[in-house]
Amino acid sequence: MLLSGPEAWDKLQDHIRSYYRMFSAAYSGNSNDLRLTARMKSFWRRPSKQKIHVPIAADIAATSSDLLFGEELQIAAVDNDDERPVEKVQHRLEEIERINNFHALLCEAAESCSALGDVYLKIMWDRDRMACPGIKVVQGDNGYPEYRLGILRAIHIFTIIRDSPDEKSVYRTHEIYEPGRIVTELYQGTSDSLGLRLDDSLLEEIGIEPESIVEGDLMLAAHIPNIRPNRMFRSSYMGRSDFDNLRDLMDALDEAYSSWVRDIRLGKARLIVPAEYLRRSGEELFAGSSKTAPTFEFDEDVETLVAIDADTDKSGSFITPSQFAIRAEEHAKTCQDIITKIVTGAGYSPQTFGINIVGMAQSGTALRIREKKSYSTTSKKQAYWQDPLETLMTALVHLDAKLYPQKGSTDKCHVHIHFPYLFASDIPTMASSLQLLDAAKAASTETKVRMLHPDWTADKVVEEVDRIRIETGMDKSRLDVVMQKVQMQTMGIDPDSGDFSPSKESKSTGGENKL
Repeated sequence: MLLSGPEAWDKLQDHIRSYYRMFSAAYSGNSNDLRLTARMKSFWRRPSKQKIHVPIAADIAATSSDLLFGEELQIAAVDNDDERPVEKVQHRLEEIERINNFHALLCEAAESCSALGDVYLKIMWDRDRMACPGIKVVQGDNGYPEYRLGILRAIHIFTIIRDSPDEKSVYRTHEIYEPGRIVTELYQGTSDSLGLRLDDSLLEEIGIEPESIVEGDLMLAAHIPNIRPNRMFRSSYMGRSDFDNLRDLMDALDEAYSSWVRDIRLGKARLIVPAEYLRRSGEELFAGSSKTAPTFEFDEDVETLVAIDADTDKSGSFITPSQFAIRAEEHAKTCQDIITKIVTGAGYSPQTFGINIVGMAQSGTALRIREKKSYSTTSKKQAYWQDPLETLMTALVHLDAKLYPQKGSTDKCHVHIHFPYLFASDIPTMASSLQLLDAAKAASTETKVRMLHPDWTADKVVEEVDRIRIETGMDKSRLDVVMQKVQMQTMGIDPDSGDFSPSKESKSTGGENKL
């Protein structure tokens, strides 16, 4: 039995209050939210004339997104039976990615996921207005996942569709995504209350189906946790924010930086002058008599000499400049130390954020060692992203085949996703490694090609190995076959379609030569 709308809403609100809210405040930098979510007697709770928020949380979230999706994913549609690429489906999949601006959506989702710890992706469609199914990012504080025995059973998504200016009346939809089924309910409540459920006929009036049945058992939504376990709720399936246990350090960084700016403000040059040097403000002179005490001012910006009607010899008062020292070095070291601890606690190397970089830029092995912590964290996150993305994209292709049957999609395939290789070495380092392996006769040509191009598919690797053997004279017999295949691919003809027939000479001399 799935959770009802009010039950899912209450669980989501509990998680927002206990977890999401404090990290959302650090991410957005809203001063009121920072004050409300800070610990008692901490910097943001104490009264102060000027408080500055250092956006280190936003920087961490953006960097996490860059490391995950800085380069576009390789998304391939393959047949269910033999795992071979399906060209027509691949073309349609690339078109869907382009229409949805899929890479930008992933960057957006990854940044929100880093900040809160969870994010959701859902598929939507409208055959009359959309050329293909669409993908939408749902923020972590607008959804709640429901798991049974470690398996995702349903996702509850709450979306505001209309609210009044005074927030006294808010209309929300509650979408329940299950395998093969989507149920939508309409509620009228307030900004912090779900309220009462309305009749389904109102949903139909605004163009929303109360229930949608989808063929198959795939869910048209995905829950992506940032990383697990959630240290505050270790037994839950909710993700962990990159800012977990770092809010106090972030508040300390804001306090240190605010103190630095206060030193700059207090360190401005001041002039201590005798009372005789002051003059009444112009407004009071023209206003006439006043019951309040007069206001005197001294214009330190006047650069011309003016006569002052005062006997300085008699009074013995002179202009005394005053300027306090600015503790810039001490504040800079303090802020850098706190930032280093925050970045390390978030799971990244300080060098990823431009900290502790001395001398010339490094590459190769030295770069791997220096950035290892960032790469390890990104690899962990990739493991949480890959399976939900593949399942979601497979469901999207199957739905596209049903809604747009003549566009090329089919439900006889599934989608594979390959992340870019994190430890991409520079050419000199890799060339030196390959040369040593070749000299030691410790790796085959295929292995060396895979090392140089870890993101290539198996077919592409085989083609490259063929070219290398031909160029080096290792396999002259396959020259005609390979060259004809390359020529046919250039002409847009599939060499494996059955129309390709190598010459008799090629068959007799090289037909049995396999890698």
